[in-house]
Amino acid sequence: MDDTVFTKKRFGELLVDAGLITSAELHQAMERQRLTGKRIGESLISLKIVSEFDIAKTLSDQLKIEYIELKPDDVQAEAIAEVPHTVAIKYNCIPIKKDAGFLTVAMVDPLDYDSMKDIGFHCNLEVKPVVSTRTEILEAIKYYYKLDESIEDMIRAASSDTDFFDGEKIEIAPLATDAPVLRTDDLKQKSETAPIVRLFNLIFVMAMKARASDIHLDPHKDKLSVRYRVDGVLITDRYLQRELQAGLVSRIKILASLDISERRLPQDGAIRVKYNNRSIDLRVSTLPAHYGEKVVIRILDQSASPPGMEGIGLTGENLKKMTQFLKKRQGILLVTGPTGSGKSSTLYSFINQIRSEKLNIMTVEDPIEYDIDGLNQIQVKPEIGLTFANCLRSILRQDPNVIMLGEIRDLETAEIAFRAAMTGHLVISTVHTNTAISTVTRLIDMGIPKYLVSSVIIGVVGQRLVRTICKRCRVEVRHPEADTEKPGRKTVKGENRNAVDAEKTGPFRGEGCLSCNHTGFFGRIGIFEILPFESTIKEAVLMGGSEEEVKKAALKQGYKSMGDDGLEKVRLGETTLEEVHRVIDIQDEIPLLCPGCQKSIHADFIVCPHCKYDIQLSCPGCRKHLQPDWLACPYCGDESHGALKGVGPSGSRSKRSKVANT
Repeated sequence: MDDTVFTKKRFGELLVDAGLITSAELHQAMERQRLTGKRIGESLISLKIVSEFDIAKTLSDQLKIEYIELKPDDVQAEAIAEVPHTVAIKYNCIPIKKDAGFLTVAMVDPLDYDSMKDIGFHCNLEVKPVVSTRTEILEAIKYYYKLDESIEDMIRAASSDTDFFDGEKIEIAPLATDAPVLRTDDLKQKSETAPIVRLFNLIFVMAMKARASDIHLDPHKDKLSVRYRVDGVLITDRYLQRELQAGLVSRIKILASLDISERRLPQDGAIRVKYNNRSIDLRVSTLPAHYGEKVVIRILDQSASPPGMEGIGLTGENLKKMTQFLKKRQGILLVTGPTGSGKSSTLYSFINQIRSEKLNIMTVEDPIEYDIDGLNQIQVKPEIGLTFANCLRSILRQDPNVIMLGEIRDLETAEIAFRAAMTGHLVISTVHTNTAISTVTRLIDMGIPKYLVSSVIIGVVGQRLVRTICKRCRVEVRHPEADTEKPGRKTVKGENRNAVDAEKTGPFRGEGCLSCNHTGFFGRIGIFEILPFESTIKEAVLMGGSEEEVKKAALKQGYKSMGDDGLEKVRLGETTLEEVHRVIDIQDEIPLLCPGCQKSIHADFIVCPHCKYDIQLSCPGCRKHLQPDWLACPYCGDESHGALKGVGPSGSRSKRSKVANT
């Protein structure tokens, strides 16, 4: 018996051993195989003894090999490039991931060792098999090898804008059709050739499939990189030949109504794309760099629905506070955070919560990210004098109930916004500051009088975006020291593992799968701090208190930081502590947890105000006070206190050690 027959026999016998088929059915399929020359799996399916899914799932369970339900965004272009089309067809397989000397290949028959050897020979990589169905693999082969034989072959084979990919429709037009378009004949001709047209379509469609918010085209000395920002993180998708740069950039400029002959100055434009009956706006920014123009394209899905407040991560007490804020009919509600922290989505969630036919809601935006029924939305155009301040002045003559202002950027806009809030309007806007508390000093520094800040602001919401753990590969993690007692540590009856025990990974993490591109994360959610302007804060602001004094006033009225909200989302398994660390300052924002009652406490507390737990570090030998970074007691030389040996997630000693290890 040759090796091939032996392999196929093992495949069939495995199905018999698993109870999926009987020995008689296997014999019947092998007879069909001898007549048709088809593989044993195909024979079983053609005889309607089993289904493709039954075979794949049984092999996965019996061999402990992962089963993959192939989806359009599961396959890496780098992996496809490693295996020729003929080899993929021959062995009914498709490469899906290339990583650190391994090539993950989806196969119908993971016991076909000869095919794995042949594939490994072609790509000089060790093959790691996963199981999928024959139909899914054949569809993926048809799809990806048509797409990625090579970029050059693909764009030469392309013929039009509207039939890009089977079943996918794209129609592209400049968003601002009245804008002047200046063209250089040579560049225009080069950019409108079919390959360049198709290449831009490829980049756009791959960005949509990757759920990207931005496309980055970065020029290098000898290549052009294409990167996508997915869930806030930039991922390199591919590198293009340097020769394609001029034509591709010019194609984008023409579509965005920009001057393609001007390569020395930055330019901004927009493109309207109709993609699978969805209206997409592309905001284009070009910037001259050392090796040519860098292009960044922001993707705005105009057909998407605005998120709800729970959808962006406002839950529990924070949701109650926000609901109370939005019931007010005058004052200013501010959302703050750095660029890319999700402020605009939060504004839309507020508007979505309160919109009604009984309210005249008007917005001033740059850009308009969601097209919402029932709203009067205005796009600012500074080039013709339609600024935030000018729009706001005109809006006040339109009898508005609620005004959403995209951003307060200057004193003029701020003054008009505060005046509107004082005269019976609810104003919702954003300010660029790092925390909710620093917004107060920012407005005062901008020139707004303290009495206006104190009396007009309803509340301030600070926020960041953290990536959420992929639900398909989420697993619970227990720290190896979670159930062990550290030397010298006080214990409390019923004490639970606190945030420091979970500091290295958090209670859950994503193992990484094809759905999340092996990052362990899929999507993002907000972490928030909400600062209601109640009497203690109003008084502190009116008296000219410093940022620290305002913070102390906030703590007296129960203020909780973004760190508190981040830790809560870690406990709920929505994100990881490392991800919270990535977006906010660890020392200043992430609170400590009392080992006794698990409530948030300040880093400088020596006794928990909630349960009176003694937090101060003391030497187990002489009971004298110790500093958190001491490795030994300077009074008696005792080194037995493991309390002083804790380190933070970065390896450096952290303030939190003095709570975590007492």
